[in-house]
Amino acid sequence: MTHKQIIDHVSRTLGMQLDTSAPEGDLIRDWIYAGIVDIASRTRAGVRAVDLVITANTRVHDMSQQIISLLDIEDGSGFLTRYSREDVSFMQSVGQRGYAYEEPLLWLSPLRDTDGQSVRAYGVFMPQRMSGDSDSPSTEQFGNLSEGFHPTIITYCLWKGGEYIEHEQSGGGERWREQYEGKDGVGGEISKIKRILAKRVSPAGSRRRDPTGQVGALSGPLEYLGG
Repeated sequence: MTHKQIIDHVSRTLGMQLDTSAPEGDLIRDWIYAGIVDIASRTRAGVRAVDLVITANTRVHDMSQQIISLLDIEDGSGFLTRYSREDVSFMQSVGQRGYAYEEPLLWLSPLRDTDGQSVRAYGVFMPQRMSGDSDSPSTEQFGNLSEGFHPTIITYCLWKGGEYIEHEQSGGGERWREQYEGKDGVGGEISKIKRILAKRVSPAGSRRRDPTGQVGALSGPLEYLGG
């Protein structure tokens, strides 16, 4: 689905206005973005590979604006082993290779002594907001979500929109909330996406050290300021 198709579906279902005299179109756009991020955060859908440009001489990097879920890191010498932050802090002092990640903080060893160096990261990353009518959550930079998961974005928007307008027929959005995450918050469409993704994973997936075949092509460099 395109950005416009999602907006039109939500506004039509809830009876919200899209003209410039009301802010409801912007609200729907905010819900769409929040829904994409929430789906990715809960299900780890949309795994891809990016090149992270590293800030030199920085022991701890704040990745809160870049990473939702980190699976693996690779540098010019191969894949890095994951350790605890205490172990990696020591390894940084002696120049050994490894990394630690405790959301949203990333430790890399050895420290990079020159700006502009990068590592290849595999995981789920914060998407950009869609702005054009033809933009799609299927596109890598806008979420990398399979077309089959797009109706769940709509369900999220209807939930939040139902709360906002106090939609009577849905119990103020409660019916859509249950459809989205289940009555107890661990079911619904989110649980279905998790099951679909689990079936796509190879039984040997945890032992594979080259995820490229599973996640597709690399994105462009992702830059950030070290914390």
